[in-house]
Amino acid sequence: MDYPYGNLNQPVTKEQIYTPYPFPTPPDVLQLQVDTINVEEGRVNINSFPPDYQEKIKNFYRFSATRHESNDGTIAKMTTDTLDLI
Repeated sequence: MDYPYGNLNQPVTKEQIYTPYPFPTPPDVLQLQVDTINVEEGRVNINSFPPDYQEKIKNFYRFSATRHESNDGTIAKMTTDTLDLI
């Protein structure tokens, strides 16, 4: 089975993101989605982003109600009640 985001050793790009909505996703939100996936799956270290953007990534992950699926063992785990990165 092919992984939807390609090679797990390479960061995901905006072009690889599928958006099922009939309206376009704003570019800044799309970039935040990409960065969140990359951090969540361990493709990019969260410390490579400025502190204020790190907080945005954490909050997007926490409050987006989107659970990204992956077969990668390094994917960030979630608690059952808060979606906090641990």
